[in-house]
Amino acid sequence: VSSSSRLVNTLVASALLACVGVVVWYSQENQSTDLFQSSALDTQQTTELSFLQTSAFVDQVYMYAGLAVDNKHETGFIAKEIRKHNYQTVIRLFTSLDDATFRAVLWDQAVHCLVWPPFVRYPGISETAKTDLRAYTAAGNNVIFLGNYVSVQFMNDVYGFQLMDDYQNGPYYRNDRNVRNTPYQFLPSRIEQVDSLYIMCLRESFVGRDSFAD
Repeated sequence: VSSSSRLVNTLVASALLACVGVVVWYSQENQSTDLFQSSALDTQQTTELSFLQTSAFVDQVYMYAGLAVDNKHETGFIAKEIRKHNYQTVIRLFTSLDDATFRAVLWDQAVHCLVWPPFVRYPGISETAKTDLRAYTAAGNNVIFLGNYVSVQFMNDVYGFQLMDDYQNGPYYRNDRNVRNTPYQFLPSRIEQVDSLYIMCLRESFVGRDSFAD
C-alpha cells in the first residue's frame, strides 16, 4: 500500500509539474506575440505619421524678376501668392537671362520649379538659353508661365508650339465634352467677361472645337 501511495503521489506531482510548465510556456508565448504585435503597430503608426507630415508643396522656387516683367506691381504679389498656403517656400529671384546666369538657375539641383510672371515686353533670350530651358523641362522639372499673349509667343518660340491667343467678345461657355476628366470640369459653366480675356488654344486639338471654351 505504501508503495502504491508513493507511486500515485509521484504521478500526481509529475502531472502538476507538467501543467505548470504548459501554463508558463503558454504565458510566455502570449507575451512574446503581444510584444511583436505591439512593436509592429508602433512601426505602422510611425510610418503613417511620417507620411502625414510630408509636405505637398515645393520648398524652393525660382522666379524671373528682370526687365521684361512688372516688378513694381506683379512680382511681389505673385511671390506672396506662391507662399500663401506654405510660408516655408523660398522664392529665389533672378534678374538676368544671359547664358551663364540662366544656366546656373536651371542647373541648380535643389530647385525644380521655375515661374515666369506676365511679360510686359518680349524677354531677350539666346538660342543657347532656349535649348537649356527645353532640356530643363524635358528632365521633368516644372515651368509655369503666367500672363498674356507675350507669354504665348515666348512658349511658341522656345518649345515649338502653335498656341494661339483667340480674343472674342465673351462671355465664354465651358465645353462639357472637352473638359470631361480634366480639372476644368469643376470650373463655372460660364466665364463672365470682366476685362480682356484670352483663351489659349492649340490648332486641331479637339474635334470640332479649338479649346476648352467656346
